[in-house]
Amino acid sequence: MSDSIWSKSRYKLFISRWGIVVNLEAGYKILSHTALENEMKNKENCIKITDGLYVCFDLAPYPDSQQLTAEEQKFVCDGLRLVGSQILASLQNRCCLITMRSFQFSDCDIQDETFTASAIQWAGEAFGFPVPEIPVRFDWEQPPCGKYIFDFSCERYYN
Repeated sequence: MSDSIWSKSRYKLFISRWGIVVNLEAGYKILSHTALENEMKNKENCIKITDGLYVCFDLAPYPDSQQLTAEEQKFVCDGLRLVGSQILASLQNRCCLITMRSFQFSDCDIQDETFTASAIQWAGEAFGFPVPEIPVRFDWEQPPCGKYIFDFSCERYYN
């Protein structure tokens, strides 16, 4: 994927209890519909985000990247879906294949929703649209020692 545009993003969250940091590196390339179809035939671990927008998890081996579970990949895809229309608008509705190359984070300080937020932030930075504010609060009552609560429900943040 040498003709891809690569970028890195660093998502940081610290409100009350503990901090969460995700370093994400990913690239994308713009393709014709035919080229995208051909790429998809040769790729594993690719997921359709929306018409004309796909993501492929081609993560570097550890220690260059932590490996994501299927559930964690789903949370990354959720973030890309939330801003999918903005990604495609920034590309003038051309087809795009995003390749996730590296995730770095502390296993003991991670919440799955952080992958959604980090994907949104990476996309905004990579495709040049304003990164939407994601309301987050810390709930001390969540066992065992509190939890960040992300609010991805309001569409006005993403459209």
